[in-house]
Amino acid sequence: MAAVIQRVFDVGILLYPGADLLDFTGPHGVLSHVSYNNNPVSPDRVFSIRFIAAHEDITASDPVTVKRHISIADASKELENFDILIVPGGPSPVISELVNSNGQEYQFIKAFINESKNEERILMSICSGAFILGSTGVLAGKTVTTHSMALDGLRATCQKATRDFGGGDTKVMKARYVDGGLTKSGMRIITSGGISCGFDATLYLASLKTSQSASNFAAMVLEYIAPV
Repeated sequence: MAAVIQRVFDVGILLYPGADLLDFTGPHGVLSHVSYNNNPVSPDRVFSIRFIAAHEDITASDPVTVKRHISIADASKELENFDILIVPGGPSPVISELVNSNGQEYQFIKAFINESKNEERILMSICSGAFILGSTGVLAGKTVTTHSMALDGLRATCQKATRDFGGGDTKVMKARYVDGGLTKSGMRIITSGGISCGFDATLYLASLKTSQSASNFAAMVLEYIAPV
């Protein structure tokens, strides 16, 4: 009998100066423990994860310097290969500058949103990363969340995007994470609450791409118990 080839999903985590450390290392850590064989010693990994950034060295918010795996320019050339894009949050001034400058990071997110693919892709924000998504208009008509201290700000951002780009009203709610469903192009939108909520959202994402049992095993390896 021929061996079954397990699918490996390509994940991009978009980094930028000032990004919150746990917002991107948390999801990276979770996904790295998801395997088809549930073997933490010799895992048959489900996800191939790459840090995408404009610069080779990125200083996160703490500050910790992280090296990228691939530049935004090169990632843009193989945009169709990415199944999942994760957008971490950061301090409000950092997020505002990223959006208002219409820089490489913002352009890459919009390109991912507009990239057509024959199968479902996932766009997930962690914490205030939802503000970046909201400013593009992709959250129009969706139910979403962000850090519990920033819910009103996200409402205002989504309302402005609706005025600018059209689309339905966005419902912003307090939650660990929200699956906002599919866009018209078939892309799933997941938003998480603040920081540690990214663990919950990523475990949920893992369950969608594998199984609940594989997600549960990863949580067990991490010794993570989601708040009730």
